[in-house]
Formats: sequence, structure tokens, C-alpha cells
Amino acid sequence: MRTRRKKGLLIAIGGILLLAILAPFTGWAHDFHTSITDARYNPKTQAYELSVRVFADDLEEALSRRHKTTIRLDRSERVNKLIAEYLQTHLAISTTRGIRATQKFIGAQEEADAIWLYLEIPAGKLPSGQVWVQNALLVEIFDDQTNILNLEVAGKKRSVLCRTGDTQQVIQL
Repeated sequence: MRTRRKKGLLIAIGGILLLAILAPFTGWAHDFHTSITDARYNPKTQAYELSVRVFADDLEEALSRRHKTTIRLDRSERVNKLIAEYLQTHLAISTTRGIRATQKFIGAQEEADAIWLYLEIPAGKLPSGQVWVQNALLVEIFDDQTNILNLEVAGKKRSVLCRTGDTQQVIQL
């Protein structure tokens, strides 16, 4: 009887391992849709420096739908421009609600199934009181999209959660 249980357990573990190995090739590599943005105010440049982590296939899907053609993330100037435009439309940090500064897209770095996007948003003088944040990345693609934004200003760290239908938040500093 114990031998059958062990054999069944080994078969189950083998199946799980096989699924884990094959999952990246099946088109359903991840069941959750989350981005993480780390933003830091740099007093020397008077700008927010952002690092944004998204799943690469999700970003490709968003860009492809937006431009009605298949977009593959490569290092081309064309794709960088499309990414920069997408970020400008979907991500903002400002001391005034609804005001969008022109962002500077720095570049991208691939990491396994994700991609890190780097950008700067001009901010002017050191923000105090409250900061308005919009993070609508990928919400047009996934109903369950969750976007976490961590903001550091003058040593104070705050985090907000933006979701489909609730993409704007105010952070009290």
C-alpha cells in the first residue's frame, strides 16, 4: 500500500515538473498580471527616476493591439519609440492631478520572461504634501491587472496599488 502511494506521489511530482518545464512554451506562462514600478525622486536632476518591470509578452500584446500589427520587443529605435509613447500615455507622477510632464525614455533590459523599462519624469523642486500617480499599464489588456508603484521622496517611501478601474492614486508624503 505504501509503495502505491509513493509511486502516485512520484507521478504527481513528475507531472508538476513537466508542466513547469513546458509552461513557458504553451502561451500561458503566467496566470497573474502584475507590474512593479520603483520611482525615486532625484534632487540633483529634479526628476523621478523610474524602473518598471512588466511581463514582456504582455507588453508586446499591448503594443500590438494599440498599433494593430504584431510588435516584437527588440532593441530597435522604432520599438523604443512605441514603448516610450505607451509609457507616456499610461504612467504619470505629478504634484498636480492630471498634469503629465514629458517623459524621457532611457531604455529597456530583458530579464527571463520580463522586461525592465527605465525612464525619467521631470518634477521640478522637491515634492511635498501629496503626489498624484497614474499607473494604467496593461489594464486595457487584462481585467485582473495590478500595478504596484513604490515611490521614494526625501527618504520617505510610499506604495500604491493601481488596478483596472482604479488607476489613479494620491500619495501623501
